[in-house]
Amino acid sequence: MLKQIPERITYAQEKIIHLIEGRKLRAWCLENGLQHAAVYRLGIGELIPSYKNICSMVHLIAPIEWLFYTDEKLPYEPQVVPQWNYNERSKFVKEHKYDYKEVAKKYGITELSAYNICVAGRAKPSLAFIRECCKDTNPIDFFIDGEEPAEPKTFLPDRGDIINIQGSILFVLSKNDSSDNDGHITVCPVTKQAENAVELSGTKTQGFINPKNIQTYVLAPRCQANYIETLSQNITKNVLMQVRKIFE
Repeated sequence: MLKQIPERITYAQEKIIHLIEGRKLRAWCLENGLQHAAVYRLGIGELIPSYKNICSMVHLIAPIEWLFYTDEKLPYEPQVVPQWNYNERSKFVKEHKYDYKEVAKKYGITELSAYNICVAGRAKPSLAFIRECCKDTNPIDFFIDGEEPAEPKTFLPDRGDIINIQGSILFVLSKNDSSDNDGHITVCPVTKQAENAVELSGTKTQGFINPKNIQTYVLAPRCQANYIETLSQNITKNVLMQVRKIFE
C-alpha cells in the first residue's frame, strides 16, 4: 500500500509515484541498477534528494524535474543526459572556477561555500542552489562536462600605478617588464601624512607618497595587486626624483 505522500510534489516524484502505483518501481530499479528502497522513499518524500541521488538518475529523469513542483512552470524543457559521476567537475563548476565570489553574491551563498563547490571540490551543489541558478543557467550544466576556462591573466602593475595589496595603498616604482621577469614589484606606500613626501592632488587617491619607505612585494599567487589608478607623468617623475636623491 502506498504510504501517504505530501500534497505538493516535484515532477520527479510524480514519475516515481506513477511507477509505484503501477507496481513497476521495483522492476524499473532493478533494470537500471538503482536501490528500490531509496528511490521509493524519494518518491513519497521520506528522503530529501541529494546531488548524488540526481546524478544516479539523470539518464532516466531530467534534473530539472527534481527542482520544481508540479504546480510550477518549468523554466527549461526537461532533458535527460548521459549518466554522470557526481565526483566529476561539471560544466557549471568549471566555468566558475575563477569567479566563485561573484557566484556567492549572485545566488545567496557564502564565499566559502562557493569556493568549496567551484574551486576546492570539497562540497557538492545543493538542490536549493541549483534551483536558484536556474535564473541564468539550465540545470543540466551541473550534470554534464565542460571545458576548463583559461586562467585569467594576473594584473601586472607598472610604474606610476596606484594599487591595493591586501589593504595597503601603494605607488609602483618598478616597470612591469621587470616585474614580469622576476615576479617582484618595488613600491612606496601611500600614507595620510609623511615628512618630505610627495602630496597627491587632482587624483582619486588622497595622501602622500613616502619615497624614503621603499618596499618589495612578491606578486601572485602569494599576493594579488588590484589596480586603482595611474598617476600623471609629472607626479611620477617627482617621486622618482625624490627616490634618486635618497641614494645619491
